Amino acid sequence: MVVIVSCHHFPDDERIYHKQIKSLLDADFSVLYFTRSSSSVNLSDRSLIHENFSINTDLNTFIKGVFDFLRLRSDIKYVQIHETDLLPLLKKIKEFFPGIYSVYDVHENMEALYRTFSNRIKPIKEILIKVRNFNENRYLKYVDQIIIANPPMYNDPYENKPTRIVENFPKIGYLDTSINNKDRKKDSIIYHGHLASERGIKDLINAMKYVKSSIPSASLSLVGTFRTKEFENEINDLIKELALNSSIHVLGQVPHSEIWEIIKSHSIGVIPFRRTPLTEENTPTKLFEMMICGLEIVITKLPPAQYFLEDSVHWCEPNNIQSIASSIIDAYNTQDDLTNIQKNQDLIEKKYNWEIRQDNYLAIFRAQ
Repeated sequence: MVVIVSCHHFPDDERIYHKQIKSLLDADFSVLYFTRSSSSVNLSDRSLIHENFSINTDLNTFIKGVFDFLRLRSDIKYVQIHETDLLPLLKKIKEFFPGIYSVYDVHENMEALYRTFSNRIKPIKEILIKVRNFNENRYLKYVDQIIIANPPMYNDPYENKPTRIVENFPKIGYLDTSINNKDRKKDSIIYHGHLASERGIKDLINAMKYVKSSIPSASLSLVGTFRTKEFENEINDLIKELALNSSIHVLGQVPHSEIWEIIKSHSIGVIPFRRTPLTEENTPTKLFEMMICGLEIVITKLPPAQYFLEDSVHWCEPNNIQSIASSIIDAYNTQDDLTNIQKNQDLIEKKYNWEIRQDNYLAIFRAQ
């Protein structure tokens, strides 16, 4: 029995449920899945038992609830957590069941995350990062295996610890090499992901003003949730100010199972990330989704994307509205040449797919 626990992700999270849990089930593992979310979905099926706690459950109560559920079972061999906040749960479990194998999946570089979002002055920020790392390290002795989702770009926070890289590549089943951009609207542009300042959303909207001057029919779909209500208001005000209401459509959050057809209905995908500690460390997962769906891709030139790609995308400079606009126009003018799309789909087929990484993930459980 494998126990998977998350306290901040939706139950049908792409990485946790659609990739890791489904891979475990297909490999004949039984899974106990605990979540804390506002979703009412119950994913129990086959060898999967799903228990969801209300999002209003405080963290300590959630940890106690999960532990009380587990302590009554005798068939648990592995426990995997998906947030730093759940390290105290691993400690409780390892002390109660010393033989259990524990896995800590680190989705994002936490130091980079804090450096990006903390509003504190730099000296205080760095002190708090040291405190955070100290607290994390206190629990790492209860962790048998750390998973990271990105190759470290500058420094490895878990150096000299048992670490395995398991990237969040898409499933090969979504690959359709018959895609032809001639079947799509050439002027349709999409951004898919969180809608937040560090993602360069303001830069993209400002760039659309320049794009429209060259491609009057161009339209942009923003698919995802706003990180804050304040930022949502800023974006809506900016769209109105630039008179782009009829050209920019905010679609909101879309279920994972429905996103593929939406991406495939567009011709150009844009990842306009700004230069921040977080975007200089974390690989943009949506890049690979756009590759597999056969879009011309515009992306800011940052180390994580440059690690995987060379000349099959339209690079632009981060924090540079004019550069983003020019690259979108270049992508529009390139669509009759399918070279980029073919290169990217070939990379997906041979290197950047979940099926290749799946074996690396399952090896953690098969080796014990």
